[in-house]
Amino acid sequence: MIILALDTASAATSVALVDGDVILNSAQHVDARRHAEVLAPMIAEVVAGQAVDAVVCGVGPGPYTGLRVGVASAQSLGLAWGVPVVGICSLDAIAYEVREAGFVGEFIAALDARRKEVYWARYDERRLAGPFVNRIDDLDPELLTMHWVGVGDEPRYPEASALARIASPLLSAGAPVAERITDLASHGTDDGATANQLGQQQLLPPFPLYVRRPDAVVGVKS
Repeated sequence: MIILALDTASAATSVALVDGDVILNSAQHVDARRHAEVLAPMIAEVVAGQAVDAVVCGVGPGPYTGLRVGVASAQSLGLAWGVPVVGICSLDAIAYEVREAGFVGEFIAALDARRKEVYWARYDERRLAGPFVNRIDDLDPELLTMHWVGVGDEPRYPEASALARIASPLLSAGAPVAERITDLASHGTDDGATANQLGQQQLLPPFPLYVRRPDAVVGVKS
């Protein structure tokens, strides 16, 4: 199964074409303000006329604008090509790379959420808890003693190739896709509603995974 995978949930735009565990082509561009500008040319370069059997997109959590660029592009490509489109939590991609590198035990995969906050989830062989969004200062001190990957002096971004390698065996096995989470207002400040609904589901619908209340609220005047 040849999968086109893409992720725009972080400062990086990542695209990959993967056949099973084999990365056929990939590209990454790091610039938090240029997702919309660079994604389409990167997709064209990576696909290079190859037939695609499925599209996988990182669904976040991530910033509203950048995240929607990738998700909307994946939906459009799936419709145009007549192939299935599924989502994967972008933090799962970081965790996949950590495990592939040989790390054993529990750890935290995280992404910069700005506003002095981080998007994070807890993992061992699978996602144990999350995704959440919190200020570092508000986290349980025990969490801060764990191994963290993704933020800090050497930030790590979700790799599209990891998304594809997570999704490939699940799609081949006919694994179910989680139901869409639609009530954004219930998980502003991250009360855990998103994480509770996801559980350990890996295949997600291709819609942005928000864990923060939108800045603009309908019917509320400043």
